[in-house]
Amino acid sequence: MAPTHNDYPIVVVEDDRTTRLLLQSSLGNHYPLALFESAEDLLAALQAAPEPEALAQLFLLDVGLPGMDGLNLCRQLKAHPSLQAQPVPVLFLSGHDSPEEILAGYEAGGQDYLVKPVDVASLLHKIDNLRRIQTDQQALAAQIRDADQLTTLVLANLDEYAVLVQFLRTLNECPDPPALIAACFELLRGFGLQGVVQTRLRGQEKTHSVHGENWPLEVAVVNHMRKQERVFEHKHLAAFNFDAVTLLVTNMPRHEPELCGRIRDHLAIATETADAKLQALQTLMDNQRMRQEILQVLHSVGHTINALAQKYKDARYQETVHTMDFIDEISRTFSEASMSQEQEEQLLESVRQRIRVFTSLYDIAPQTQETLQVLVTRMRRILEVA
Repeated sequence: MAPTHNDYPIVVVEDDRTTRLLLQSSLGNHYPLALFESAEDLLAALQAAPEPEALAQLFLLDVGLPGMDGLNLCRQLKAHPSLQAQPVPVLFLSGHDSPEEILAGYEAGGQDYLVKPVDVASLLHKIDNLRRIQTDQQALAAQIRDADQLTTLVLANLDEYAVLVQFLRTLNECPDPPALIAACFELLRGFGLQGVVQTRLRGQEKTHSVHGENWPLEVAVVNHMRKQERVFEHKHLAAFNFDAVTLLVTNMPRHEPELCGRIRDHLAIATETADAKLQALQTLMDNQRMRQEILQVLHSVGHTINALAQKYKDARYQETVHTMDFIDEISRTFSEASMSQEQEEQLLESVRQRIRVFTSLYDIAPQTQETLQVLVTRMRRILEVA
């Protein structure tokens, strides 16, 4: 039997009786459940509960509820005073998965979604994933609170341009992509903003936010918005799209048009510079990887040269032994042929010369070893200079 999680109550709001029974039977053995047929019923229960924050660790909401729909219910829950201290994640159930539906769920404050009909295995996996992310988020929130206090002290007297200049200086010293991502979040905090950073290096794409890494709904929204213009805005969202990075701001100050315009210009400059830095880091990582591969090849070539040298020594020794045996055999044959001493010497000398000629034709090992050694030495010098 799968392990139960009695400390993780889930609230389900679903008007369809069949789906509600399915969720009750599939989740009831794993988690404590509270089931409601409408948004109004849940809000009334929250109003009457002595400790609303203890009612749920996760809300599972149907988007197409009668009366107040799941999107508006999610907004109500996110704004509920008793749920502000420790936000509760929302997982939407929807019959649609178009980019517009996903974007609407993200804007409403959802963390994930599942398309009907409900697949129980996928639902359990998503719930477990949200539990893990919640734990990581709580730890990250504590770190952010500490970082915010330090940032407030450092940036208290800095204006917007100083925030941008500080970011550019920090960016120049970033040794790797994680440091660059941290600098992007420092930039957003400096402007009093929140957002998502997606980096796209060769063979690796990651989406980061204060919630953690690769949240499904955030990934879906960024992937949709990065296909738009270089700077794409939608309500309070703004995406800055470049080849290696997308910066998505989720709370642009629309109520202050002048401030919003200045911040938009600053973030466009910052994101373009971050893109150039990421591409430079990619080139550096490629060069380092190539350098390691070349060193490995040189190491193998060195072993091969040593092996060839030993084989050449062995072959020369065997050639000498076989030549002597061959000459002895010819000498015996000449003796049996009743040849004169002078004739035997002439023939043997002729045989020796021919053997030397034949051997020299194939004796290229020393030249080959010398050539390879010269190439290895030159390549090592190039790597040392690089």
